[in-house]
Amino acid sequence: MMRRILFLAWAPFFSGAERALLLTLRSLARSRYDPHVLVGTDGQLAAEVRALGIPCDIVALKPLDRSKPLSSGLSVARVTAAAFRIRPAIIHANDMPSYQPGGYAARVLGIPSVTHLRFPDKAEGYRWFFRPGFSRAIFISNWFRAAALDEAPDVFRNRSTVLYDAVEAPRIWSSEERRRQRQQLGLPADRPVVAITGQVAEVKGIWEFVAAADKLRQKDAAFVVLGDDLRTQGAIRRDMEAKVTALGLTDRFRFLGFRQNAPELVQAFDIIAAPSQVEPFGLASLEAMAVSRPVVASRVGGIPEVVRDGVDGLLVPACDPDSLAAAIARLIDSPDQRAAMGAQGRQRAADTFSIQVHGEALARIYESVLNTSYAVEAGEVA
Repeated sequence: MMRRILFLAWAPFFSGAERALLLTLRSLARSRYDPHVLVGTDGQLAAEVRALGIPCDIVALKPLDRSKPLSSGLSVARVTAAAFRIRPAIIHANDMPSYQPGGYAARVLGIPSVTHLRFPDKAEGYRWFFRPGFSRAIFISNWFRAAALDEAPDVFRNRSTVLYDAVEAPRIWSSEERRRQRQQLGLPADRPVVAITGQVAEVKGIWEFVAAADKLRQKDAAFVVLGDDLRTQGAIRRDMEAKVTALGLTDRFRFLGFRQNAPELVQAFDIIAAPSQVEPFGLASLEAMAVSRPVVASRVGGIPEVVRDGVDGLLVPACDPDSLAAAIARLIDSPDQRAAMGAQGRQRAADTFSIQVHGEALARIYESVLNTSYAVEAGEVA
């Protein structure tokens, strides 16, 4: 039986949550599920959803705001009207801010509602955003689910599960193509390149990355920032560039900005650093593993569920530039270890985090909320 799923995504800018939604949409068995998407902004996410051949409408998605009851109420009304027209079997919010209007619409239609959670909050935030109630909350790591249960057990107990985000391994470049791509990106052909990828934000450990590069002056390596600060139109990225200049590291750094093909470009680098201070999952690490690149990452949040220390990469304490620099230096000095860790990571990405694995697990969650005789135990990794 074909099930129509209505996805909601706030998407004020395009980052990891939006990329994860695109992979989720690609993971769905289209013989079983008919996706339709409501996006809060008419930007890159909407364009990429439509490129997949999936209907996508632009509807304001705003959580209730006591100071702006009219605009909040209109958002709920518009989502409810869209849901009446689309007639889904399930409403699925891609993140917590998108959930409220969809949750109320699901209540009006009398259908199940599912919500992803992608970043931690406090108990009052969870209780506010999930006022309409939900059928199932999907956490992207066991760490995240455990933390939320400790914070707000009344909200999540017996109604939550874990589903890891998916990754799709891009086409692997030939050695000649890699040489050409590095040249086009302005990267050295014969020096190790260490990169930090994704959103440029303090919580991602950008200052620790710069400090580690400063400590590695004696290493013949280049450093790359792939991504931008889309939340503040590049303000933090410009601060990062200024810091690099002040330290006299300009000739060793390349800022590549936001690139739509970032998951493919990761293979232009030799080592990926993910020194996050807070990280519920670790998509940047997973995208590196998918193209056989070793990772040096913080031992925080969900990262240890993705990166196996000493197998796929090296884990270090967060907010510790000395440890970060030492781990990067270890991999700079050992091409054989980089290759071995990269191979292990690529296999793990295929076995545990592939689109097929993700889609099958999501189908089990959908069936569990639609059919009480087919249940995924609360808390089980789907």
